[in-house]
Amino acid sequence: MKTIFDIPGELLEDEIFSRVPMTSLRSVRSTCRKWNTLCKNRIFFGKETAAKKQFMMMDSRICLMNFDPCKDINLVDPSIKQVSLLDQIEISKVFQCNGLLLCVLKDCSRLLVWNPYLAQTRWIEPRISFQSSDRFALGHDNNNLNHKILRISDEHHPITSKHVLGFELYDFSSGSWKVLDVTPHWEIWSHLRGVSLKGNAYFPAQKKVGTKIRRVAGFFLCFDFTTESFGPLLPLPFQSEHGGVFTSLSCVREDQLAVLYQHWEAQETVEISVTDKIGPNVVSWTKFLKLVTSFCVHPYSGSFFIDVEMKIAVVFVLERAKACRYQTAHVIGQDGYFKSVRIREAPDLGNTFHPHERYCAPLVCSSYLPSLVQLQIKQPTFLMERM
Repeated sequence: MKTIFDIPGELLEDEIFSRVPMTSLRSVRSTCRKWNTLCKNRIFFGKETAAKKQFMMMDSRICLMNFDPCKDINLVDPSIKQVSLLDQIEISKVFQCNGLLLCVLKDCSRLLVWNPYLAQTRWIEPRISFQSSDRFALGHDNNNLNHKILRISDEHHPITSKHVLGFELYDFSSGSWKVLDVTPHWEIWSHLRGVSLKGNAYFPAQKKVGTKIRRVAGFFLCFDFTTESFGPLLPLPFQSEHGGVFTSLSCVREDQLAVLYQHWEAQETVEISVTDKIGPNVVSWTKFLKLVTSFCVHPYSGSFFIDVEMKIAVVFVLERAKACRYQTAHVIGQDGYFKSVRIREAPDLGNTFHPHERYCAPLVCSSYLPSLVQLQIKQPTFLMERM
């Protein structure tokens, strides 16, 4: 008599595992040794990545999106589903590094690091209280064994009372924060997100020039988690002395960066470039797409991902329509291809003190791949009960 364990491996992968949500793979892997091996093979040898799974933040919740450009070029159904595992917490920001997600809680009380594949979480308490304007990045050292979190905060100089940036680093192995001694000649705006690539973090930046501190846009810089230091300012494919450029960074697979930029004086044009070479001290760029369009990328939204083979980009924005705001996906491609899909109406959060926080913009984590990195920490009770 045949049992479930006699099902051929090809049938398991193509007809069963392909239908299992990413967040449920842990239960599948625990069935038997054969299924555990097949799941790992599916992840690390290409079939799982073909599903184009992306994590997103929508309405302060973490969601999982399936999008295969080969099948869904018209994006009829973005297939976005909320992750029930984390539905008891509200998120204000999310970052991704090598299969780990760093979630910033909306109340700024702590951070949550989550490995979706292993269903493990780790809570990070602040050294001092977090602020809504903090910038974060998740990375690791060269041997990929020790992960770290960079925090950049807005502070006031104790003597001059001038605005300065503060820098802290959390080490997973020691479980503690330490203050970094950094004297920047650049500025990183709080609304511009950094991304992690090859274990390092990259941030859009502005160069400070002259005694009157004139700021020049068109740069970015790398934080090296191995040396625990910033590299030099590196050029983006544009520059603007007046800072009137929106910039958004994204990862392409595991080896390239992409940058989307739109000049505020010429908002009808969106351009995207990708790196030919990228490292803490070097970069070169190639144009990927340029589109004359009618949509404007709001400074507090504009996350995106690209598909190199299909030569398309999917940009997530807040779209204004009369008195409403819509969380919208714009698909742009070659030869002027453009399609816009309204995912849902963005709820009015009623925050009139900070207008940019009144509506929750969709935020996508590009180039997600599952990870076997162990967080090695006891699970919070309310999360364990749901695993």
